[in-house]
Amino acid sequence: MRYTNACVNFMGEIRTEVYCTYQAAPKHQFRGHPESPRRMKWMEEWPVNSPFPEIRWLDYSPAAIPDVSFVHRSALLKMLEKESALGSHEFEPAPSYVTVASFSAALSAAGATLAVSRRIIDDGRGRGFAIVRPPGHHAESDHAMGFCLLNNVAIAAADAVASGLSRVASFDLDAHHGNGTEAIFWESPEVAYCSIHESGSYPGTGVLDSAPHARSRIVNIPVPPFSGNRTFFRVMEAVVEPWLAAFEPEMLFVSAGFDAHFSDPLTTLSVDTSGFHALAKKLMALSALYCRDRMMFVLEGGYDPVALRDNLQAVLAAFCGHQAFPDHFGKGPDVQVAIDPLIETIQRLHHLKEI
Repeated sequence: MRYTNACVNFMGEIRTEVYCTYQAAPKHQFRGHPESPRRMKWMEEWPVNSPFPEIRWLDYSPAAIPDVSFVHRSALLKMLEKESALGSHEFEPAPSYVTVASFSAALSAAGATLAVSRRIIDDGRGRGFAIVRPPGHHAESDHAMGFCLLNNVAIAAADAVASGLSRVASFDLDAHHGNGTEAIFWESPEVAYCSIHESGSYPGTGVLDSAPHARSRIVNIPVPPFSGNRTFFRVMEAVVEPWLAAFEPEMLFVSAGFDAHFSDPLTTLSVDTSGFHALAKKLMALSALYCRDRMMFVLEGGYDPVALRDNLQAVLAAFCGHQAFPDHFGKGPDVQVAIDPLIETIQRLHHLKEI
């Protein structure tokens, strides 16, 4: 069955539906840990009291083991199931933790992500957002780390390829490098990966000249501390757009971490909420030009709960064609950082020409 992702409002205007799923995973929590259900407390009513009428909240089921086995080895799944059965404890030095509910929560987060990606693929076009935890982009095929258990965006990207798409792209705008997504698709010519992240931050991967075997397909953009709106937009124009234009993916997956916001307690980047709204609009335009108008975001980091709510709502506002959204923090510090030498090096390494 095929669906349309357009609906008509009371004035007879056609608007695009935005597909979303939500999972707060309230039982996946560890005392004092920043990756907790507290991150989601300001959004818990959204599925029943939606911030925008264009959003359609999808039902979902936990991902099946064959779904996650596209990218994760059975040894990791068995380890997570066993560690979860032991109860609440930290199991790796990031620190990452599990509780008795964690393995189930990770499968549900993956399932919620697949519900959005599969709906967009079935429609043939569209946009969506899986607002889920636990996050995923640090999880490798055989290793859970960095607060991440299963790699939600990688599972959905691999599923998209298995469904028949010939090429997909994963863009990571979390402040931390998505080492897991990069490693999973290290030798996968049908999946491109690009990350903008804070240089020198956890987990220490994503250096400028990594992946020499995959120039123009795997692109890392380690930006200096205090990089904000202007830096991110310069990178979008000079690197991300030509990267997408060269690869020509049939769908764009975005690892949407919001820890690049200037209020975040774990990083020192300085994007503000208006910046995230503008970035979402830019990515919508790029997906329409280069990705057959298919794009979804998947929540990763973002550890100031109020800022996370504002930033999520700003992105959803962009998706739904709205300009108004809450912003409790206002304009970020307009720090100018030297970015042109970095961009020139990346363009030269990856044979990217600014469009």
